[in-house]
Amino acid sequence: MSFLAILDRVLPLLKKDKQQGKVCPNGHVMHPSWDTCPYCLEMQQAMMAGGGGVSAIPMPSAGQGTAMLNVQEIGGEKGRGSQDKSREVCGWIVALNGQHKGEDFRLRVGKNVLGTAADCDIVLTDKKISRKHATVRYEGGEFQIADLDSSNGTFVNDEKVQKHDLIDNDILKLGDIEFEFKCRAMREKRE
Repeated sequence: MSFLAILDRVLPLLKKDKQQGKVCPNGHVMHPSWDTCPYCLEMQQAMMAGGGGVSAIPMPSAGQGTAMLNVQEIGGEKGRGSQDKSREVCGWIVALNGQHKGEDFRLRVGKNVLGTAADCDIVLTDKKISRKHATVRYEGGEFQIADLDSSNGTFVNDEKVQKHDLIDNDILKLGDIEFEFKCRAMREKRE
């Protein structure tokens, strides 16, 4: 960004002239008729959409200035799939019921741990799901789910399994939550 472009963005903030508009606590120039800052609202909505279970993001109120946020708590994909961006997304599971109904969780190449523990690749909230409940592994063009000695077991298409090869549209059940397994590559391979 050039110096002039930066200057053009900063000058309105410094002037704070009523004709120029209002300035929110985060320094965004607003139209005089606006009561709330749409830029702050957009940032908050974007962070909440990517947060995977974050219920609220602290935003500064008038006069407080800059907010300090822990990016690992809100900005990553924790809970929505592995944060390791070096691993390619190879499939996903979609929750069909429960607290996560309608949410999709990315599966990446290699091992994906599912459970309630904060360090799982996919963090789930269900009382019947173990801390480290199961893994979904993708290697050599094949998907396999494996139960990690969970308390309530892992099911594929209503059958309790210890290890099971997955195909597109299989229904997985962990605790009380059912998921539909999706993989475009396997779907194309079968057709």
